Amino acid sequence: MNSSESGTEKKAVESEDPEFLSIFQIIVKIIKSLTDKTALILLSTFILLILWGSKGDMKILSKIFGENWTGELFPGVAWHRQLASFIVGFLLLVVIPCCIIKFIFKERLSEYGLGWPKEIKRRKQAVSGFFLIMGVSIIPFYLSAFNPEMQGEYPLFGDVIAKGAWGAFIVYELVYLLFFVVIDFIYRGYLLFGIFKIKDLEVIKGVKGIKGPLVFGIYAILIQMLSYTMWHIAKPVPELIGTIFWGIGTGAVVLKSRTVWPVIIAHWLLCVLLDIVVWLK
Repeated sequence: MNSSESGTEKKAVESEDPEFLSIFQIIVKIIKSLTDKTALILLSTFILLILWGSKGDMKILSKIFGENWTGELFPGVAWHRQLASFIVGFLLLVVIPCCIIKFIFKERLSEYGLGWPKEIKRRKQAVSGFFLIMGVSIIPFYLSAFNPEMQGEYPLFGDVIAKGAWGAFIVYELVYLLFFVVIDFIYRGYLLFGIFKIKDLEVIKGVKGIKGPLVFGIYAILIQMLSYTMWHIAKPVPELIGTIFWGIGTGAVVLKSRTVWPVIIAHWLLCVLLDIVVWLK
């Protein structure tokens, strides 16, 4: 390498190193990087989650449309807030990311875990992952139903469905599946797969970029786990602690099988069990 090439490379490094930049230049560079794939995935995930709110409480939307907007939107539905939250969550955290994947990244939804594996090996991993999650989690979920904090939180519909009203309860639990499509796709699908496969120079060059070593790789599991845990910060302590293990374990299952469906179905069934035990108790 001659001296001119070495000098050019040194200037390139200095132009990216915060040590050589002013505070204003760092801020400008961050703003300019918002069009990068990495930044778009991270930023869109966090903005959409903020709009949905902690625990999907939609506080921002309630400030805009009024506290009773869900009741006006779904008159006659006793659990209208939960229904609105599930639908809004689906629109914000599934539909919008899917549009970003398809129309901005020009990629397949299956690359973000929404498909079912074509390879027999992956299918077996998906099925075994489902049974592994169920086997490890069913007892902790069942026992958590006897925790006073969990009883104060679940079922999410509170006391608006009377004990023994199985028809209304079953309808709610079926619609409840939508919630798990939302929560597991945004973390274990969009965020996990999105940043897992980011290459080094893609951060600079954009979506296509130049092939190179993975920037996040396996650490993407920790990133989605941390953000998933923070979303649960207002939840009961047993659930908050459980999100750490759940985020890492399910992230590993999804990354191995390349599909989020085993986690979605397992998560839903386990929470249905929790609801049944608490509701009947």
